[in-house]
Amino acid sequence: MGKEIFNTAVICFVLTLIGLSLGFVLLKIQGDE
Repeated sequence: MGKEIFNTAVICFVLTLIGLSLGFVLLKIQGDE
């Protein structure tokens, strides 16, 4: 059971990093225009 919680936490962490990266890229693109 501990493994499932750990896997879920890792997935959430990765998704958060991807979301922040995409948001940063979008802001950068909008700022350049």
